[in-house]
Amino acid sequence: MRTLAALLLATAMAPATAAIVTFDGYMPRYDYSMSLIQADGFNFAVTCTNCMGVDDRPPQALNGDPLPGAYNGTPSLLYSQDPLAISAVGGGAFYLDRLDLGQSWYVPDVDVGSLVTVSYVLAAGGSGSQQALLDRSYTTVVIGEDVLSVSITGGRGFGYVSLDNVVVNNLPEPESAGLALVALVGAAAARRRHREA
Repeated sequence: MRTLAALLLATAMAPATAAIVTFDGYMPRYDYSMSLIQADGFNFAVTCTNCMGVDDRPPQALNGDPLPGAYNGTPSLLYSQDPLAISAVGGGAFYLDRLDLGQSWYVPDVDVGSLVTVSYVLAAGGSGSQQALLDRSYTTVVIGEDVLSVSITGGRGFGYVSLDNVVVNNLPEPESAGLALVALVGAAAARRRHREA
């Protein structure tokens, strides 16, 4: 009985859902006039126009010649102005596990190895940040925190940064918290019965 109660408690306290934001289903593509993109329940925002969009093409020059840059064969969000802000639609907290960032279109050789900073507001109060060096392939930045919002800056002096594979988990829903309470009460009752016997 204790094992069942422990299993119920662990299940109830686990994050309710997990998701990877990939931009695969986002439309329209190749439209860089957006200052807000919503994908898979999350807002991605910049403070400028003509500096953010979703693209599924490998980096290339205007004449179609290939350019070096982060590309994994799937659509990704590209932006060229800081900061890129990320939040849940509706403003709720979420667990940000990790995200992939890389230098993409038009980043000059001198900017390869530039420092990117991922700053975040913690759901429990306070803030934090992680830094990584970006090059022309994807770098996974691990956060592992319950956050309210995220801000990404740096990573290049000119050109675009590519964002993909944002791994998030929602915080436990009220129903999950209720299930956890039921599991705790059940465990206490089972323990009490065991002592009385």
